[in-house]
Amino acid sequence: MRSSIGNWALWGPLAGIFAVVGACLSHESAETAAPEPVELPLTTRSFLTGTTPSVNRTKNPAAAFILSKEVGRLTMFWVTPNGIGLFQQVSKQNPAAKKTNYEAIQDIGLIPVIHLNPWTVQPGKGVVRNDGSGSSDFSNPDFVARMCEEAGKIAERFRPRYFSIGNEINSVHEWLGPKTFEDLAALEKKLYETIKRASAETKVLVVFSYSQLVDLPGAPRFHLVEKLDGSYDVLGLTTYPWKNYEIPEELPDDYYSRIMKYTAKPIGFTEIAWSSDKAQGGSEQEQVEFLLRFLKLTRDIPLEFVSWAFLHDLPQESVTGFIIQKTHVGLGLRKYDGSPKRVWSYFRALSLLPGP
Repeated sequence: MRSSIGNWALWGPLAGIFAVVGACLSHESAETAAPEPVELPLTTRSFLTGTTPSVNRTKNPAAAFILSKEVGRLTMFWVTPNGIGLFQQVSKQNPAAKKTNYEAIQDIGLIPVIHLNPWTVQPGKGVVRNDGSGSSDFSNPDFVARMCEEAGKIAERFRPRYFSIGNEINSVHEWLGPKTFEDLAALEKKLYETIKRASAETKVLVVFSYSQLVDLPGAPRFHLVEKLDGSYDVLGLTTYPWKNYEIPEELPDDYYSRIMKYTAKPIGFTEIAWSSDKAQGGSEQEQVEFLLRFLKLTRDIPLEFVSWAFLHDLPQESVTGFIIQKTHVGLGLRKYDGSPKRVWSYFRALSLLPGP
């Protein structure tokens, strides 16, 4: 998903969201219907599971975080700003919880993946640096120094288990070309080194859009992954193949496994999804079929984690046509009204398998 849908305000204000966690848990996470019996192509898993806890129509972020625990311990932690200014934002104390929201999320048993993104999308300009300047010069020494300062302070203060330093970074290549991507790759290497000096145990990710690697016209762009050698411990990927394949069964057997020719690191899927939106040719059944196909095709890949794109569908009114597009509709495990879709039972069953 282009630029970080972390710039959306779909969770609503984070301040104060954990003031009534216990009440949220009892009110929001209870399922009244018996879960659908499911059969998965795995009997155990070696990877973490989770989701991005997007809200339902109640717009209750705390409830979304709590409910997300039912499908795994991993949570994608996006805040705004997520470039320059991220450290200040995540360091703010929640007056109700008397700690930061990052720490409050940890306290309820979730593992946050914190996202620092060097780029964003600016209306009228397209892809630019994530510092408010409107510039697309990622080699600027001042910008590089400020980004490294952000990364170092976050790593030292929070010592996160997972730290993403760039979301769908190949978007920069597609928008701005090879030279700008080279500049971004050099910045990513410096961010990695800065984080490891401050917190050696932190696992650093860079995230690529898999669709942009393999599904665009022309040859696959796997060479872009090689340019990030030495900049990550886990190779992050987002994958939305429904945009290019009619049904999940059309995915080639080597659709995902071919990435392993270009990295020796484990893979972390930060966003996987298939749309259930009928207007775009999707369905709830196809979401289930995609998850099952995905699990078969990634069986022999060293997976660090698998995170479904969204807990709840994004509301129709969030579609702006720029960052959040019509193709983002219908990607949740649950509907925006809060009711579970069929894939919810399957992804929940995956999270309940023996594993980390």
